[in-house]
Amino acid sequence: MNPAFTPINIGNFTLPNRFIMGSMHLGVEGETGTAERMAAFYGKRFEGGVGLIVTGGISVNEEGKGSRTFFNIQNPDHAKELKRMNELLSGKGTMCAQLFHAGRYAADRNCVAPSAIRAPINRYVPKALTEDQCWKTIEDFGVAAKLAFESGFGAVEIMGSEGYLLNQFFSAVTNQRDDYFGGDAKRRMNLSIEVLRAVKKQLPEGFPVIFRMSGIDLIPGNPTFEEVVQLANVLRDEKVSALNIGIGWHESRIPTISQLVPRGAWVSIASRIKEKTPGIPIIASNRVNDPITMQKVFDEKSADIISMARPFLADPFIVKKFQTGISNRINTCVACNQACLDHAFQEKFVSCIVNPEAVHELEYSKPKTKDPKKVFIIGSGPAGLEAARASASLGHKVTLYEKANLLGGQFQLASHIPGKSEFKETIRYFSNELPALGVEIKLNTAATLTLLEKENPDVIIFASGVKPREFTLKGLENLPSGNYTEYLTGKFKPGKRVAVIGGGGIGVDVAHRLTEEGDPTLSSYDKKYNISSFTNAAVQKEKADRDVAVFRRNGKHGAGLGPTTFWALKQELESVGVEFYHGLTYKEVTKEGLKVELKNGEEFLYPCDSLVLCVGQEKETSLYEEFKNKYPEKQVVVIGGAKDPQNIDAKRAFLEGLEAAHSIH
Repeated sequence: MNPAFTPINIGNFTLPNRFIMGSMHLGVEGETGTAERMAAFYGKRFEGGVGLIVTGGISVNEEGKGSRTFFNIQNPDHAKELKRMNELLSGKGTMCAQLFHAGRYAADRNCVAPSAIRAPINRYVPKALTEDQCWKTIEDFGVAAKLAFESGFGAVEIMGSEGYLLNQFFSAVTNQRDDYFGGDAKRRMNLSIEVLRAVKKQLPEGFPVIFRMSGIDLIPGNPTFEEVVQLANVLRDEKVSALNIGIGWHESRIPTISQLVPRGAWVSIASRIKEKTPGIPIIASNRVNDPITMQKVFDEKSADIISMARPFLADPFIVKKFQTGISNRINTCVACNQACLDHAFQEKFVSCIVNPEAVHELEYSKPKTKDPKKVFIIGSGPAGLEAARASASLGHKVTLYEKANLLGGQFQLASHIPGKSEFKETIRYFSNELPALGVEIKLNTAATLTLLEKENPDVIIFASGVKPREFTLKGLENLPSGNYTEYLTGKFKPGKRVAVIGGGGIGVDVAHRLTEEGDPTLSSYDKKYNISSFTNAAVQKEKADRDVAVFRRNGKHGAGLGPTTFWALKQELESVGVEFYHGLTYKEVTKEGLKVELKNGEEFLYPCDSLVLCVGQEKETSLYEEFKNKYPEKQVVVIGGAKDPQNIDAKRAFLEGLEAAHSIH
C-alpha cells in the first residue's frame, strides 16, 4: 500500500492518511458571523480527503493577536464563533486549533516580547515581559487549550515557529534575558516547555497536541541545529503528540515558500530532525505542492506526515485526486502568494489566483443550470480558461477558441521566467480539466465574425487578452531590440549587456530571465542562500553572465508583483549585479547604448548592445467591438486584459473569468 495513504496516530487520534492542512489565515477571523464561511471552506477540504485541518492562529490572549483579523479565544464572542464553526463541521473531519501568540510581531503598540527589541517588520518596540507576565502567558495558553476543547476542536497545535513569541524566546537574537526564561540555550527553551505542560494539563489524556517548532530560523545568529534537536527531544520527552517543523521567520531575508524556492527544499530539515528525534511523528512543510514531491518524501521516509496549506487553497481535492490516480487534474498551487499571503498581510479575505472560489464557496455555490446555454470563449489566457471551466461546471455547453497552438496566453509567456514554470502546471490542469467537463477546445483557430455568425452562440465571453504596446524612441534602430513577447518566445536574442526599458512587473521578470535562465534547483538554492551554514544563511553575491539594467520612467520597480515576493526577487537581481534606474526620461538610443535624462537634468548613457522593451500592453478587442456593434442584443462579456490592460494580473483575470461564468443568463 502507498505509505502516503496509511493511517498514523497523533495522540489518541488516528489520521486516515499522511496529510494535514497546515495553518493559514483566511482573513475572516476576528469577526462574528463568519462561522458559515469558514465551515464552507474547511468542509470542502475535508470532502477532498484531508483528515486534520489546523486553523489560522487563534490568539491565547488579547496582546497576542497578530492584528485585528485574529480570534482571541478568551473573547466569549470569538469562542462562540469557533464553536459554531465546529458544529457545522461535525462528522466531516477533525479541526485543530492553533494556539498562537504573535509576540513582537503583533501590529499593536502594546506588543510584548522576551526583550524590548523591535522586529524589522513592525514599527512598534515591544515591552519585555516580566517573569510573572511570562507565567501569566503560560497560564493563558492552558486556558486557551481548555476553551478550544470546549469549543469542539479535536486537536491543538502550539505555535512555536515562524518568529512568533515562543520562537522569539528560543532565539538568542531576540531573547537577551537572564532568568528562568533566558540566559542560555537550556533556559531559552523553558517557555516552550512550560506552555506545553500547561496545555496538556488542561486537556484529556491522549488528546492530540502538536508543537510547531522552528527547524531553522534563517536569521543570522539563530539557534544551532544541535540546539534545535535538543528542543525537539525535550518536547518529545514531555509527551507532545507530534512535531510540525516550521521554516524561517517572517523578517528573514531568505525566501521560503515563493516560486524562487524549489519544490521540497525544506524537507531535508524535517528529515534531519526526524533522524535525531526518534519515537515521535515528524511533520514536514513548505513548498510541497505536487504528488511527485509528496511521494518522494514518503518513499525516502524523510517525514511521517506532510503539512500543506496553499495547495489546499488551489485544489480542495488534491489528496483525493492523488489517491485515486487523477493527479493530472490537480489544480497545483503556483507559489505566487498574490491572493493568499499578500491578502493576509493586508487584512483582506484570502483566496487563490488559480482558484478564486477559495474562501468564497458560499458566493459560488450555484447549482447547475436547468437552462444550459451555448457559450463561446475567445482566448485561453487565465481569464478564458477559468471562464470555460466555471461555465462548464455550471452546466453550459462550452467551446473555447485559441488562435495559438497551445493554451495559456500570458501564462505561457510567464512560464519562461525562472520559478514561474509552476504556471505550466496550471495550463496542464486546464488542459485535462476542461475536456473532462465537456469543454470543446479548438486550438489554432482564430475566431472571426463569420464564424460567430455561423455558429450563433447564446453567450460570448471575450478573453482575447493583450498585445505589447508599440514603442518609439529616437535611434532605436541603432541597436538590436525586441519586445518581451519576442524575447520570451525566443524570436529575439539579446546580447551580453542589456537595457530593459520598462520596470514594471514584466520588466523585472525579464531581467530575472536575462540573468538566470533555468529554474532554481535544490543545489542552486542552497548555494545562493548559504543554507547549509544553518546559522549564516544570506543571499550570496555572484556575477551573472549578462550585464542588465532596468529603466522605469516613474513609480516603483516591480509594480504589480506581490509585496511578499518582490523583495526577494529584487534582492536576487541585485545580488547578481542588475542595476535599477527610475525617475527619468528616455532620450535616444545610440550605437553605444541607451541615453536617458535623470530628474536632476543630468544625461546618462548606459552602455549596452541590445534592448528588451517592456513598456506595457494594449487590449486586443477588435473582434469584440465588431461583434458588439453589429449584434448589440447578444450577451457578450469582456474580461481580463481585453477588458482593461492597465495593471492586469492573473489574480484579476482568473476572478473575472469566474464572475463571467456566473453572469450568464
